[in-house]
Amino acid sequence: MTFANLIRRSGMLAGAAAIATLALAAPSFAQTFPVTDENCGVTTTYEAAPTRAVTLSNNATELMLALGLEGSMAGTSYMANLKISPAYADAYAKVPILSPLVATTEELIAAEADFVYSGYPDGFSESRHTRDQLQDLGMKTRLNVEGCNLGAFGFPQLFDEIHSVAAIFGVPDRGDKLVDALSSRLRAVADKLADKPTIPVFIYNGGDSAPNAALGNTMLSQAVSAAGGNNIFGDVANRFGEVSWEQVAERAPEYIVVFYSGTASGQVVADPDKELGQARIDTLKSIPAIANVPAIVNNRFFLINSVQGQPGPSTVDAVEDMAKAFHPEAFGQ
Repeated sequence: MTFANLIRRSGMLAGAAAIATLALAAPSFAQTFPVTDENCGVTTTYEAAPTRAVTLSNNATELMLALGLEGSMAGTSYMANLKISPAYADAYAKVPILSPLVATTEELIAAEADFVYSGYPDGFSESRHTRDQLQDLGMKTRLNVEGCNLGAFGFPQLFDEIHSVAAIFGVPDRGDKLVDALSSRLRAVADKLADKPTIPVFIYNGGDSAPNAALGNTMLSQAVSAAGGNNIFGDVANRFGEVSWEQVAERAPEYIVVFYSGTASGQVVADPDKELGQARIDTLKSIPAIANVPAIVNNRFFLINSVQGQPGPSTVDAVEDMAKAFHPEAFGQ
C-alpha cells in the first residue's frame, strides 16, 4: 500500500497518526562514531564525519542542505540550468559548483572530496567512475537507495535515506527534525484531501511516437498519490517505461504531470522549462490519439522538473503544489 493510500484508507485522523508513526518508527542512530553504512551492496565505515563532501545530483545536494551540512561540502554538481529550491538558495550559494553536469573524477580529486553522494545511479558508472574506483582514491560514497531499490520507493524510504545521511555526518537529531517537519507537511495535505476523490493522472516523461511514463515504483508516482492523484500507470511495477498513446486515451487522465530534467542527450539545456517542459506540453497537444483526453481538452498540465521530481526533501514541495492543482477547492482556491 502506498503512503497516500494508507492515509486515505484510514481516514483523516488515522492518516495523521500513520504519518506520525512513520516518523517515530524511523531508526535512531548514535551520535558517536564509528558509523557503519550499508548502502546498495556497499558497506562503509565512518570513523568521523566527512568534511569535504561532493554531490553528484540536485536531489542529493538539497538533502544535504536540508540537513544544514553546507559547511561540510566541498562542491556540488549536476544542477544544469535548473534552480535550487528557494528554501536552500542561501546555503547553496556557500558551496562551490564544480560542474553543471556530473562532476568528473578529476574534479572530485581537485576538490579533495572525502565523500561523494549521488541521488541517481548514473552518478556512479563505468563511463564516469564507479564507487570502487572512488573508494580506491580515498573517497567514501553513497547512492540514494532509490537507485538500487527494485521495488516501490516512497516517503518511508526517503525518510530512511535522510536518517542514513544524517548518521554519516553525526547529526541524527537534524535528521529527526527534518523528517518530523516533512511528515507534518504531508499530514497537512492529507487532512485537506481526506474527503476528496482521487483523480487520474498521467506522468509524462517525453516521447512522441510513443510516450515514456513514470510508473508505479517511482518516487514521483508516490508523490502524485499523496497529492490526491492516481498515476494511471501506477499498476506497473517498474520505474520508467514506454507505454502507448492508445493506453493513455483509454485511461483518460484528468491531469498530466510533465516531468523533465535540465539536460538532453547529455548536454545542458539553456532553458529547461521552455525547451523541455513547455516543448513536451506542445508535443502532447499535437497527438491526435489523445486529443479528447480530459487533461488535453481542459489544458490541465503540471510542470515538474527533477529538482522536485526525484526523491529529496523538495518532493514534499511538489506534493503541496500538485495537491493545490488537482484539488484547488480543498485549499480555498
